[in-house]
Parts: sequence; structure tokens; C-alpha cells
Amino acid sequence: MASTTLLVLTGCVTAPISQDTTQLQALSLLMPKRIEIVEPFTRVTSFDEDASPDGIELLLQAVNSLDNPGVMIVGEIRFELFEFIPASGDRKGRRLEYWDVALVSKEDQRDHWNQVTQMYEFRLRVDPSVLPIEDRYVLAVTYQSPLGDRLSTDCLIEYKKRGGPMGRR
Repeated sequence: MASTTLLVLTGCVTAPISQDTTQLQALSLLMPKRIEIVEPFTRVTSFDEDASPDGIELLLQAVNSLDNPGVMIVGEIRFELFEFIPASGDRKGRRLEYWDVALVSKEDQRDHWNQVTQMYEFRLRVDPSVLPIEDRYVLAVTYQSPLGDRLSTDCLIEYKKRGGPMGRR
């Protein structure tokens, strides 16, 4: 009887390692391998249509291991705005502002995912007094997945001044 119980208990072992490996490989096809700031549509702007810039509009896309863009992601994203340092190996100067955005719920996804462009859209508010009178900034983005993967990218944002020292774009 004891040997029968032992046989029954050993029959309830978890899936073999090869199945776990196959599942991880399948999952990795769907997970993003890189994130990209869509630079032509990312800019310093005025959200209230006055002469002072008070935000950044940003398009972000995730790309999977098959180089397919338009991948939805889940996790946390940190955006950081830095002064631009010309003629430097590290073009990031002093950090001016940062934002943490969660993409963990259906509402988060609906708030930021654009079904037409298959990209995430973010409107990041900036205190105009924080922005120095510059025409270039570095915007860095770091994505942290729930699985612990971390992806990052950055881009140079140029702000074309018109009128006053911080005129509209």
C-alpha cells in the first residue's frame, strides 16, 4: 500500500524542464526586445497653446524579436529629460524632469495605446520654470517589464524657438 501511494505521489510531478524552456522561448517571441522613441513625432510643445512650452509629446513603440513593431507592453516606464551637452561622449547633462508611468491595467493601456498607429502616446507635463532656455534636450526612456527585463533608449529633442526666448514651435 505504501508503494502504491509513493507511485501516485510521484506521478504528480511538475512539467519537465524541456516544456518550461519551450514556453519561455514562445513567450520571448512576444516580449519586446527593444523600445524606440519615434523621433519625428516627439517634441517639446505647449499644451495650453500659449508661448511657453509646458510639455513633451512622445510616441513610443516596442519591437519584438521578429522586428515587428506595434507590440503592446506591460510594466513600468520612466521618462527622463536632461540638458543637452554638446561635444561630449555622454550628451546627458543635468536631469531637468522625470515621469513614471504604469502600463499595468486595461485603463493604462487605453489611456496611452493608439490603435491606429500601433504605438504608445504620452503627454508629459513640464513646469516651464524648470526648462532652461535651450534648443536641445535629451529624452531618455527606460521600460521595466514584470519579468524583470529592462530596455532603454534616448533621443535628442530639438526645440525651434520663435518670438521670445521660449517661443512656440
